Amino acid sequence: MNSTVFNIYAFYVVPPTVLIPIAFALLNFNQLTKPLKIIFWYLVFSSAFNLLSIILIQTHHTTLWMLHVYAIVEFMFHSLFYSMFFSKKKRGIFLGLIIGFTALCIVNFLFIQNKIEFNTYTRPLGAIIIIVYSLLFILKQQNDEQSWGGNIYNWINTGILLYFASCLFMFIFSNYLLASPDISRLVWAIHDTILIFEYLLIAVGFYKCRTRQTISLY
Repeated sequence: MNSTVFNIYAFYVVPPTVLIPIAFALLNFNQLTKPLKIIFWYLVFSSAFNLLSIILIQTHHTTLWMLHVYAIVEFMFHSLFYSMFFSKKKRGIFLGLIIGFTALCIVNFLFIQNKIEFNTYTRPLGAIIIIVYSLLFILKQQNDEQSWGGNIYNWINTGILLYFASCLFMFIFSNYLLASPDISRLVWAIHDTILIFEYLLIAVGFYKCRTRQTISLY
């Protein structure tokens, strides 16, 4: 892929799409449940993070170290989101995972993969755990008599599962992709396209949240 085309797509086309779900969330903010507010603030964080990343790249600063920070915050938001669908007794497991994953990320950054490498150990691990969260959510919804499309959380969960399941191997092999700029740009362009689909699916969830829904617990 041509570098100019890729830069336009990655820096000016993809990042603004996060504003679509944010806009729907703001329009229906009074109807947002606690899980939806967690996703909303995650999107706000992501948009601010991406903007800072673009500014640093444009000013020729390294941003790989930021991915180590992003992995921690990303995992925290998703863990908090999925914990809302479980009893308070079981939410302690999610808190333990957040603490353990954060510790692993810090150790990985300080002693294993430094600021000039992708975090190909911790981010795939976080992605796998989030995929497990998503699958557990699906299993929990099997007895739900509501139509699939009528459940706002199904849309959001599908977006999350699509993104992490599709990008898992890219997270694992990110450092190897640096050896070939053309392949790297192509893979990241695919990643960005999947990210757009995630944002759109989450946007549908926010659009449908005009009526407050209850959260079933184990």
